[in-house]
Amino acid sequence: MNKDFLKSALIIALAAILTGVVAWILPAWNNEIFTIRKMHWFSALKPSAEVQDTTAVLQEKIADTPSPLRPFLDKLGMMKPLTGKTALIKGTSGPSPKKLRIAYFSDSIIEGDLITAPLRSSLQDIYGGKGVGMVPITSIVSGFRQTIRHDFSRNWQTVSFMTRGKNDISLGITGYTFIPRPYYLDQKPIKPSSPDSLDSIVNTDSPDSLSLADSLAIAQDTLKVSKIARFYVDEDPWVEYKAVDIAGGAAYFNSIKLYYSHASDSSFVQVSYASEPAITRQLRAGSTLQVLDLSPGEPIKSIRLSFSRHDPLHLYGLSFDEDSGVYVDNFPIRGYSGMYFQRIYAAVLQAFGQRLDYDLVILQYGQNVSSPKNTDYQNYKRAMTHTIEHIQTAMPRVPILIISAHDRSIKDGTKYKTSPDIPILVKTQSDFAQETGCAFWNLYEAMGGYNSMLGLVNQNPPLAGKDYTHFTRRGADYVAELLLKFFKGES
Repeated sequence: MNKDFLKSALIIALAAILTGVVAWILPAWNNEIFTIRKMHWFSALKPSAEVQDTTAVLQEKIADTPSPLRPFLDKLGMMKPLTGKTALIKGTSGPSPKKLRIAYFSDSIIEGDLITAPLRSSLQDIYGGKGVGMVPITSIVSGFRQTIRHDFSRNWQTVSFMTRGKNDISLGITGYTFIPRPYYLDQKPIKPSSPDSLDSIVNTDSPDSLSLADSLAIAQDTLKVSKIARFYVDEDPWVEYKAVDIAGGAAYFNSIKLYYSHASDSSFVQVSYASEPAITRQLRAGSTLQVLDLSPGEPIKSIRLSFSRHDPLHLYGLSFDEDSGVYVDNFPIRGYSGMYFQRIYAAVLQAFGQRLDYDLVILQYGQNVSSPKNTDYQNYKRAMTHTIEHIQTAMPRVPILIISAHDRSIKDGTKYKTSPDIPILVKTQSDFAQETGCAFWNLYEAMGGYNSMLGLVNQNPPLAGKDYTHFTRRGADYVAELLLKFFKGES
């Protein structure tokens, strides 16, 4: 055989081996010009693992734990229903409380006031109350929410649980901090290379469903910003709210309060009621939480606020409520897992708790850590324990209700079935609720348990979207009804 041929073949073989080793070592990398994908040379040789079925592992149903809710239920039972209305639960004798308030924290499951709007509407129908409670300055789903009309300018800096590198800025009770700026940022996301990697996909078939890409991995890693451009503007940032006479909303605004901090001696807000000429209100200087009462002299349908674009004060939101009745605050963060709640500083959380005087805190998380490959949620348990302890320290007398992850389906071959990690996740949530003294409601079992999401998707009209994760409006109403039954002890 020709020696030159052997020499050339050997060189080619060594080059191929060297290239393979380098490609195996190099990490994945992405920029605006090209993409390097991580090579897994031997993964194709391994037999693909079947989706694990955990229904046999966790046969026993995980029980609800309502007893830590007793302070909340006692107060609800003592509230006097409106004339002609029947109390939700029978309580003990005593003076009738005037007001009751719930803070409902979750992810995109409650975006657009889903679940919280029907819950608020049902309770206000019995006990009174006019208003939607706390509302942020801006919202990515303002057009989807029906209980209040909400418009705003683009030149706001928004910091949330999902914002990296801003741990020096405390978030507000809404999970956001908003800062006026003389510019806005135009971000161009990179589309994920494989849509199959998304746990949730936009559902164009259901206009009343927020079936959107929603996971911690997607929010922080998949949709990376490829380019950020800063555009300066000549207008001051503004926000406008309009009342909506709908269930869970309000026909008008009567009591309005602005929550903020880090104002200077020269800070101000311009306020326009019902399109009238704006008036200027001074803000109180200081780094601690401040509240400005913006209540009008008579009921109004709209309010517009504007702030100096050169004044970097911290704004948290407005509260629309009155001195009596029941209020349910809607606090969604898309892609958020519930962990690292310490981003709301302890002093800030405590101040909000004192100002808003909550009677119950609800935490409904889990879908953004769920993965069919997960079999151990101990790290999540530790992080959520820290979250709960942080809230308990800031609001020591307020009971906390942990709502479990609901059923979520994944595709297994040609069929859909419950993601195998869901029972494990629900059990973990039950464990840390019990260990921290929280109430626990097993929504997974309440909606039917294994494969119950399939039934909701296939309902006519559907109660869940084609992403097999998010509820439609009708589905959210259904979940609110189940929660009210849990309060009544009927679950």
